[in-house]
Amino acid sequence: MTARMTRRSLLGGMVVTPALLTAAFAQGGFDLRVGVVLPLGGPSRSEGTENLEEIAEIARQGAIMGEEEMGRNGALFGHQVTLLQANAPGAEAAERAARRMVALDGAQVLVGGFSEAEARALGKVAEDTGILFLNIAATSDALRAECGSQTFHIEASAAMYLDALAGWYVRAGHRRWVILHGTDPEGAARLARARASLSNRHWGAKIAATVPVEGREFAPALAAVASEKPDAVLLLTDWHTQLDFLARYEAEGLRVPVAAFPEAATQTRSFYSAAMAAASHAGAGHRAALWEPTLDAYGARELNARAAARWGRPLDSVGWAAFQAMKIAYDAAQFGGAAEGKAMAEWLAREGSVLDLHKGIGVSFRPWDHQLRQSLYLVDLNPEAGTSRDVDAVKNRAHLVGELPAIYMPGTDPVERLDQLGDITPRGKCE
Repeated sequence: MTARMTRRSLLGGMVVTPALLTAAFAQGGFDLRVGVVLPLGGPSRSEGTENLEEIAEIARQGAIMGEEEMGRNGALFGHQVTLLQANAPGAEAAERAARRMVALDGAQVLVGGFSEAEARALGKVAEDTGILFLNIAATSDALRAECGSQTFHIEASAAMYLDALAGWYVRAGHRRWVILHGTDPEGAARLARARASLSNRHWGAKIAATVPVEGREFAPALAAVASEKPDAVLLLTDWHTQLDFLARYEAEGLRVPVAAFPEAATQTRSFYSAAMAAASHAGAGHRAALWEPTLDAYGARELNARAAARWGRPLDSVGWAAFQAMKIAYDAAQFGGAAEGKAMAEWLAREGSVLDLHKGIGVSFRPWDHQLRQSLYLVDLNPEAGTSRDVDAVKNRAHLVGELPAIYMPGTDPVERLDQLGDITPRGKCE
């Protein structure tokens, strides 16, 4: 790709030309079978961090929309697209379900990964069987560093989210930070990457204190914020701890803006409502997101409208990721020449393979870690939206503020702009 590559030429990789139509008909129809592994749980599921039923259901809805749309498109070429579904909370259950889908149902693609452990388990199945795995919800940078040849990440990495948040807050004048992090390995990894982003990428940013958050013991963290008086607080805990912390933070009368880590479970309208109910001030403010249901350009308006009409709710981030997983699998089979895992993976890993995913620019996977290069969105939560379940009211719980990074700058290569987010040099097992 060169600096002279335009949006039109980027998207040109996905334009269905007469030559592509001829080639598609010549190759004959394929039967694409995609297995989505969801932690839907059941009535006995606990209400803790591991309860991801809501985002699993949102992903299920997005995948169904994807099956319907890709099925209609595929019918023009004699292709068949089938969505397989499994309810399998936890890594062990996810792996068992995935192996059954491959062995008994002939799945060539797996979609899922609602935790680091689940994504790693599904990635192992993909490597063992030669099928394709698309991660739609796990942010861990450690997964990217493993560089499985059959694993591709639609969900943004932790590094991408942290770079996007740090960049916006620092440019807005928030230079002095207190960072609160979990004590598990992922909490430590997020802390290390946040340090790198604030210390190495953003001039003038200073970390005043870092405080571990263990369980629901928030006193040391609250004391650090009160004593250090930072410009911003970076909250790197899981979604469940975020809600509890915000309630305590508000009760203490603290008013420093909180930038919370946007794992998949925090990017739903219901989470936004819960955060603002727990803390009307601290729970509002700005958040980063993979997708925004009020995006009104690039064909996003039509996609968002179809989702709202189909399900009676906005298309939240993980629903967008599941929908696009179906599209990516279809495009990889169509343009890679076969609905076969290795052929699809090879096509997706090519530098010239470009996808149109309703983000206004052709996007691609980095060849070395298979992370999708893409823009993220900054949203501002609206505490005045209330708790109504009406679609318009639900939409209004967040307002789109901007795109991160700003991809349309004269004289710049779009790929270079997108590579401003996240790690762009090989790590771990990658070459």
